[in-house]
Amino acid sequence: MHRALCLCAGIGKLELATKLVLIMHHREVGKTTATGPLALRALSHSTLHVHGTRDQQLDLRALHAQGRRVLLLYPSDDARVLSSELLTQDPRPVTLVVPDGSWRQASRAARRIPGLAEAEHVVLAQGPASQYGLRHEPKEGGLATFEAIGRALGVIESAQVEQQLEALFTRMVTDTLATRARPRVRASVAPRGGSDAHEPQLKTPLEILYRDDELIAVNKPAGMLVHHGWARDGAPALQLLRDQIGKHVFPVHRLDRATSGVLLFAHSGELARMVQGDFNAHSVDKRYLALCRGHDADLREVDHPLAKERGAPLQPSITDFSLLGSFERYGLYEAHPRTGRLHQIRRHLKHASHPIIGDVRYGKGEHNRIFRERFGFHRLALHALQLQLPHPRSRELLTLRAELPQDFADLLERLGLRSKLTS
Repeated sequence: MHRALCLCAGIGKLELATKLVLIMHHREVGKTTATGPLALRALSHSTLHVHGTRDQQLDLRALHAQGRRVLLLYPSDDARVLSSELLTQDPRPVTLVVPDGSWRQASRAARRIPGLAEAEHVVLAQGPASQYGLRHEPKEGGLATFEAIGRALGVIESAQVEQQLEALFTRMVTDTLATRARPRVRASVAPRGGSDAHEPQLKTPLEILYRDDELIAVNKPAGMLVHHGWARDGAPALQLLRDQIGKHVFPVHRLDRATSGVLLFAHSGELARMVQGDFNAHSVDKRYLALCRGHDADLREVDHPLAKERGAPLQPSITDFSLLGSFERYGLYEAHPRTGRLHQIRRHLKHASHPIIGDVRYGKGEHNRIFRERFGFHRLALHALQLQLPHPRSRELLTLRAELPQDFADLLERLGLRSKLTS
């Protein structure tokens, strides 16, 4: 905040067991809209590390040598929801690492700084969005860094700690907005503890595949996030479904943004954790459709270990494949991942020299262009077709199936492959 409004002199330190490590890009340090440094003033055992300068490379590997559990608050695809249950799995005191700055700066920090690849990635459970937007281009529904730290410490430490930090943040925001021509309170976002109603942001509601008192499944469109990152990425499926049915939902698993298909939510955090236990125990059968460059009827299994990030430990990763049909030099595969690693199907097909059409990260630009120009197909050709899992209450087998979106179905029809789909 502005120096004239600084609260630093009157802030008392909270003595916590948790250590806070704030990571900021050098261009963010000193900005009046940066809220993370206020947390450093309020919390004992907190440190600031600056990255992005050429003359000094940041290295945080020493954090893992302190006998503490290192948690990185960063919404990667494999991040787990920060909860009391997660904390009981490893009772060591926590070092909470929080990257501040823009989405691009935070993502680079999470990927490139030594020591962060080995940290456990965690995200906050779905909760009320921020009432304020201190920057001119805030992410819709997002949190300021200080707010995210406060909510995380509410889980790790206590609700009282969160309330104390929230009061400090509210005071800082109120003083800052008083200096501006008009306050930028989000009228469309309910205050903390207030109404849960939001205006839907899609003209067409999400297609609901299944719903009962415990679970709800939708057919996620390609290009839609499951939950918010720290950028203006548009409304995610989590928020849209909440708006559509008028109640909170909790994601059970993840789909890549570019992947369409079955996406499962629970109506409570407890139920979400029960179903996640079945995923972790490999009790869930997942079926995907992928259109690839190349076709090989002998491609039955890819057993190739994968790492979360470059330099991270390799983890066992297995995907079963079956070729359903082919067109020219392209093949339609059904994929059954036995493990759940980051981008597993995409990375395994790349490893097998059969990259997925439309995959801008692991695919081939030449073939992606062919499908854009020849067939007008502009997305990743990967669809989560079906989930089979035991119901968390009855334990009866539940089958959830999402039919192909129209653009993918039309493409397979033109290639003569739609009739090859199995039931």
